[in-house]
Amino acid sequence: MKIVYISNSIIPSRTANSIHVMKMCQAFADNGHEVVLLAPDRYKEYENGVDDVYEYYEVRRNFKIRKLPYIYTRILRNFYYAYYVLKEIKTINPDIVYGRDLYGCFFSSYKYKTIYEAHAPMNNFVSKQLLNIMNKNHLYKHTVVISNALKNLIIKSQNIQSNKIVVAHDGADEVLDFSNTAILEGASNNLKVGYVGSLYRGKGMEVIKMIASKVEKDIDFHIIGGREEDVVFWKSQIKSNNVYFYGFITQSEITGYINAIDICLLPNQKVVFAYGAEKNGTNISDFTSPLKMFEYMSHRKAIIASNLPVLREVLNETNSILVKCDDILEWKNAIEKLQNINLRSQIANKAYEDFMKEYSWRQRAENVIK
Repeated sequence: MKIVYISNSIIPSRTANSIHVMKMCQAFADNGHEVVLLAPDRYKEYENGVDDVYEYYEVRRNFKIRKLPYIYTRILRNFYYAYYVLKEIKTINPDIVYGRDLYGCFFSSYKYKTIYEAHAPMNNFVSKQLLNIMNKNHLYKHTVVISNALKNLIIKSQNIQSNKIVVAHDGADEVLDFSNTAILEGASNNLKVGYVGSLYRGKGMEVIKMIASKVEKDIDFHIIGGREEDVVFWKSQIKSNNVYFYGFITQSEITGYINAIDICLLPNQKVVFAYGAEKNGTNISDFTSPLKMFEYMSHRKAIIASNLPVLREVLNETNSILVKCDDILEWKNAIEKLQNINLRSQIANKAYEDFMKEYSWRQRAENVIK
């Protein structure tokens, strides 16, 4: 089957959405489909020094990427890009159009079988109307969302039937080499507690700052990810000498770092803002499906996570330890409890088992097309 994936992501960049798009295109191709990714030529925002975009995202060259014209004019850019998307789709003539670009999917749904993937509720009148109208088109198949919580939010705010929304939690690659380990700072025999991801508000650095000063001396914290300015900020805030920062790590290197960690933290708070979202007040905590949660599971790691409803859609008491998001004592006790290597292995193996059953990118790609 020939699939066109419409994206509005900046490729290459450090954004989670660009990782998601590239991994899904690889997964569609892994399942035997012919895949073409359409992405805007947002050249002003590209990550510097990337010579090979496939290598940067650590994906196989089993799909094509075509960059389309893009203008930096706020009012017109969505329609401008959608116009070129539609022209390209007509040339390719796919069996299915799949994407995370609402405008492109809207116009394609009049002539092609189309599936739109949403990672947040529609946040303005135009977006809501486009989704409502698109759902009435006979070629529009369904909307894919990343959590049951997001499905409920969309149903509540819009006139869309439940059976037109498919829940597909995010995913991760199947890890093939567990022996690939990075060399971490600190004493080699200390317990290594890790956090992977962005460092913006609500992601849990506030909690890690408090825990680090209270745990036993033979426990180190390894913070992997974050923009340079965020790393500088948190280094100035955390005075404990058992916390190590590594900054942004590419997808091609991340496996080695996660493999080197003993315990992985997912300390989401009740309010989480994505980059730039504080301006419009979009709190993603209630419906997010963090990529790092599935990366932890795929690397067979013991996870300690905030006991939030949306995370419990994937995690439970058998494949993780769930604690109150802002209870520092609970976090401390959970970490010290997992000094027991047998308990760590038990939880980690269950997380890996659950991942392999349901949450690989390959499985996700198959599910959303079905």
